[in-house]
Amino acid sequence: MSKIHPAIQNSLLQMLRYYIPFISTYQGVHYVDVGYKYTGGQRLSTLAIRVHVHQKQPLHSLTPSQILPENLDHIPVDVIESHPEMQQRSHIERRNIRFDPLIGGVAIRNPRFRSMGTLGKIVFDNETGQPLGLTNYHVLVGDSGQLGDAVTQPASGLKEDIIGHLLRCDETCDCAVFTLNHSRQWSPDILDLDFHPPTGPGEPLIGMEVSKSGLTTGITQGLIDGVSLDEFTVVPLETDPQNFQELSAPGDSGSIWIETETGIAVGLHYAGEVDPDPAAERAWSKKLTDVCSALNIHL
Repeated sequence: MSKIHPAIQNSLLQMLRYYIPFISTYQGVHYVDVGYKYTGGQRLSTLAIRVHVHQKQPLHSLTPSQILPENLDHIPVDVIESHPEMQQRSHIERRNIRFDPLIGGVAIRNPRFRSMGTLGKIVFDNETGQPLGLTNYHVLVGDSGQLGDAVTQPASGLKEDIIGHLLRCDETCDCAVFTLNHSRQWSPDILDLDFHPPTGPGEPLIGMEVSKSGLTTGITQGLIDGVSLDEFTVVPLETDPQNFQELSAPGDSGSIWIETETGIAVGLHYAGEVDPDPAAERAWSKKLTDVCSALNIHL
């Protein structure tokens, strides 16, 4: 499957913006996007308006007013079961060692919490050019984090592992940046990715092949199968269960999705599918263009 043309995707997203208030009135809807239609677990090349629910209900159990239309403006409507869950975790050894220089794809932590996530990448303040570390809001802030909190690498509670302090955050885009305290060198690269450094941010497109470097699963590759107004989803390149690759796991929150062909960074990973069925595997990402705007940063 080739990438969708940006103009076609933008037209579909404008349509989606119009229909979201209507679709959201249906019970059980937790996410709406546009992307590939699925039939019997198989991804088709047909594009659809996709309505995500935690559990599908058999048609015979629904009243007419509870049944979504089959098409909206001649675009098919597809109902998808999905269960995204934010992906920080409490303990891991791999990539949780001291890195000097600091580099994207490694473990970081706010010592207030036991959980840890991924340093996505070293980015830069738009006004001062100051290097900053980028990750998720839920990794460094969560329910009790505060601006000025320490950030450690590796993910420990030790004073000597402090690499900086929480500077800015945005809950809507699930993103945060922290200062670097010059205790170590740093690199704009991402661990084990071939692009030196990644560029962007760019627009995620349906059909785009992407890669990320996360704390738990390391390098994984996938296909953008759906895009909403501010997020996108990634599925495995292969639909054959024999070739299944887990895209993400707890600890990967904060990693950066990069177009495999060009090295352009397009998303900030924040959640993964909790359904263990390989056919349901899906990763969730915030659009990096929105993240950079919210945090006043560039790559």
